[in-house]
Formats: sequence, C-alpha cells, structure tokens
Amino acid sequence: MILGIGVDVLHVPRLQRLVRLRPERFLTRILTKVEQSEFRQQLREMELTTGQAEAAVTSPPPVKTVVPKAIESDASIRYLATRWALKEATYKALYPRHKLVWQDVTVYKKDGKPGLLIHGQENLGIASSHASVSHDGEYVFAQVVLESR
Repeated sequence: MILGIGVDVLHVPRLQRLVRLRPERFLTRILTKVEQSEFRQQLREMELTTGQAEAAVTSPPPVKTVVPKAIESDASIRYLATRWALKEATYKALYPRHKLVWQDVTVYKKDGKPGLLIHGQENLGIASSHASVSHDGEYVFAQVVLESR
C-alpha cells in the first residue's frame, strides 16, 4: 500500500546561491556523513583531473578546505541538487505524519538509479521506497513513492 508520494522541483540557480554563501555549513547541514565523504572524494578526483590538487592527500580534507571553485562545478552542483530534491520529496511523502530532517535521508546510486536509505524507516512503517530524478536545464525534478508493509 502507498504510504506517501512526494515531488520536488528545484531551481538550480537558487541552490548555487546557497552553496556560494556558506559552502561548509551547506554541506554539513544537507549531506549525511556518507554523502559528505562521497562528495569530498568526487571533489578530490575533479581537482586531480584539472590539476588543481595540492600534494597527495591521504585522508579526506575537512569540508572547510573545499575549494569554492570546485564546489561550483556543474558535476558538484548536480550532485548537491539531486540530493536536495530527493530529500525534499521524501520529506513531503511522509509529511505531516512524520517530519524528517536532512540527515535522516541518505541518497545513493544503485544500477544507475537513485536509492534512499531513510533513518528508522521500519519505525516509520516504510517497507520500500522508489525514487526518480530528472535534470532539465536549470531545474531538477524528483519524485519519491513510499510503500508500507
């Protein structure tokens, strides 16, 4: 049985403004620890590819050391926009029965499709989740369907 359906539309320039204002705060507020680690790895790979990397880094740098220029790359913004939209759609699928926070949802990729790991999903009555995201120009569209047992 369907527990909830959530949809979100994100205007990417709005997200870019938020990231530009306070990148460290944005990343630690919106992304889970797993997503932050994945994002930092992506940034390091981009820096190595573009020749902007410093000496070899053996451990992930703190978010504060992330180069704003790298954060504003198309790939980085796409990563952040996808997570923002999917988390918003997940929140809307459960609202008002349950109120999630950003850190309650981890977005991952499986077989080329987005997947959701929702903290405490068993207690929320969620048996399965289905997520879809589309990018078109300056917009990201996300839809989440949550099923109960």
